[in-house]
Amino acid sequence: MPIMTTDHLLIDYAEFGPPVGQAVLLLHGWPDDASTWDEVAPVLADAGFRVIVPTLRGFGNTRFVSAEEPRTGNSAVLALDAIALMDALGIDRFMVAGHDWGSNAAEALAVGWPERVERMAMLSTPPRLGGMPTPPFEQAQRQWYHWFMATARGAQAVRDDRKGFAHLHWTNWSPPGWFDEQTFARVARSFENPDWVDVTLHSYRARWDEAESDPRSRWLEENVKATQTLSLPMMYVQGDADGVNLPSAAAQVPGKFTGPFAMIHLSGVGHFPQRENSDAVVRHLLTLFTGDPATLSDHHDRSLFMKKATPLLAGIAAAGLIAVAAVGVAQAQGGPGRSSQLTQVAQFDHQATGVAVTEDGRRFVNFPRWTDDAPISVAEVSRDGSLTPYPDAKWNSWRNARANELPVGEYFVCVQSIVPDGHGNLWVLDPGAPGNEKILEGAPKLVRIDLASNRVTKVIAVPGDVALQGTYLNDIRFSPDGKTGYITDSGTRGAIIVVDLESGRGFRALDGHASTQIDKTVQVTLDGKPLVRPDGRQPAFAADGIAISNDGKTLYYQALTGKTLYSIDTAKLRPEVSEADRAAAVRTVTQTHVADGLWMSRAGVLYLTSPTDYSIKRLNGATVETVLTDRRLRWPDTFSEAKDGTMYVTASHIQDTNWFTPGAPPSIRTQLFSFPPVK
Repeated sequence: MPIMTTDHLLIDYAEFGPPVGQAVLLLHGWPDDASTWDEVAPVLADAGFRVIVPTLRGFGNTRFVSAEEPRTGNSAVLALDAIALMDALGIDRFMVAGHDWGSNAAEALAVGWPERVERMAMLSTPPRLGGMPTPPFEQAQRQWYHWFMATARGAQAVRDDRKGFAHLHWTNWSPPGWFDEQTFARVARSFENPDWVDVTLHSYRARWDEAESDPRSRWLEENVKATQTLSLPMMYVQGDADGVNLPSAAAQVPGKFTGPFAMIHLSGVGHFPQRENSDAVVRHLLTLFTGDPATLSDHHDRSLFMKKATPLLAGIAAAGLIAVAAVGVAQAQGGPGRSSQLTQVAQFDHQATGVAVTEDGRRFVNFPRWTDDAPISVAEVSRDGSLTPYPDAKWNSWRNARANELPVGEYFVCVQSIVPDGHGNLWVLDPGAPGNEKILEGAPKLVRIDLASNRVTKVIAVPGDVALQGTYLNDIRFSPDGKTGYITDSGTRGAIIVVDLESGRGFRALDGHASTQIDKTVQVTLDGKPLVRPDGRQPAFAADGIAISNDGKTLYYQALTGKTLYSIDTAKLRPEVSEADRAAAVRTVTQTHVADGLWMSRAGVLYLTSPTDYSIKRLNGATVETVLTDRRLRWPDTFSEAKDGTMYVTASHIQDTNWFTPGAPPSIRTQLFSFPPVK
């Protein structure tokens, strides 16, 4: 995610949606991080909002500018951080939703800057308007950790095991089974911030006057205590199964707001509603942010959303007693614009294009240097979603700023694709053209990595008479014997590049042939609108997607800016065959759509991505059929397949890059998904 420098912090933040959209600020809570809004922010962005999601001080990659800056965490100073970020982004008026810590930071924003905060949603944590009275004993018991951290021994215990402390609250604050350990492990990496414990301790001590508020924020803390009510349009979201802030703790909330107000109760939901039932939260936020405030009303939402079955439910379903309900749950998992078949595997802070899954289940992704100087080019994805540079840090240490210092043949410069060959190797395809622009001389190459030793065993340089200036090496497939590689050139002059993987020699086939070029009659559209750059150019990619039959006899390919799937017998791609004979051997398979990735599965199913309608499709005879559609597939890009047939696909968010979204940050968040194979 990009970093914004303010007077006091280096704020890590994410941005979604059009830069000219009405701004919405989403503030996370404790113990959590900005990913708590992952299922909310994209939907708001799709509705036309410019969504800003910062990582709070003390969490993740947000850092203090100075070592002398006090490590404070009271609500008012969080509000000061938020307003500094919005100022730096040039955003004057905005709407805000906050969860837990973010709820009270949002409240402080509304008190301190009423002319800028238009509407507000508070999730799970009541307002502190008028000051914080000592809670009743039952509520105080739920907040034992507040008092625990006010002691020296309690503070030391948190320092000794911050993740264990946080995990206890995730377990206790919501119904059993609401989260999986991989999700918690990903979030808990944010707690490794060196200031997390100090900021945490100060936040909880300051609210009970066991510590002084940050000096810069005292005026705002006093204003919150002095303010009895607010009149802006407001929504409060309460999970009926919240294990820390009981529903009874919210009984006084409606009296704090004199303007349009809605109290939303979510059945079966605990303290993390945006994680536990994101569909319901999005639905209600859209009502607040887009509707007539005068129509806001209380609502008891009993919509069911389950990310995983509890043992009790699983047992009942196994007994065949709730077959109809089970169908309802599966549908609810999808939600608006969602498919229950699609599962997010990992999320990345930079643009990912390629994915590779090996026979033994290892997963890899790559990050091309298109709009940012990604810190990793090829990475292995751990089960908890963390990334390890592959095969080592040295190969991944190229930086554009050092282009004149580093030998291009010994580093990954701009990796576009990674594909296993079925013979124990992972091949890395490097077009050597950062920004999808000029090729750096000597940079285009194929790199073979032995998966057993995790070492580079061969580098094949693609010479200048094969990788022409303007070439972009896009994707590769291998013959079953592992001796030949077929590469699509999606650059200015499309072609199929054939490489003898033993000798390293290669040549251009179907160079300039109509089947490998862009189709000038095709216009790439998204949501009914042409996808164009500020200067009017649309995506123009020649031969891009590529697949090979399981017997190795037929190669399939298509231009991304095209609508026709072609094939050719691989026997016609031998060096001794003339170009005229090759051209005569090209076959039209069927009329398709704008497609990026192709994949031939072990079961013989040819899959195609469909970026313009957020879908995955398959070829059934001469007919293209939709497998699934999901709005999270923002530019489904590249496929890979696990040994059990599970399909993997990246969402590279090309439409969200600053190529097509002016003002977008250089680094964008992307995802890796999986889905079951077609039967």
